[in-house]
Amino acid sequence: MAKQRKTRYIWLGVWEDNQRAIQFYKKNGFITFDKHVFTLGNDKQTDIMMKLQLN
Repeated sequence: MAKQRKTRYIWLGVWEDNQRAIQFYKKNGFITFDKHVFTLGNDKQTDIMMKLQLN
């Protein structure tokens, strides 16, 4: 759908401790471009922001 809409890239956030998911996304062409800290209850957690270039 993103390619049909001529989107340049798609992005996602994955929890920094989920190394299995991070490796999966890297294997499928995603690259890390930033980090995002958020609060879940009383716990501060960090997501790794990853994107996949489509064009």
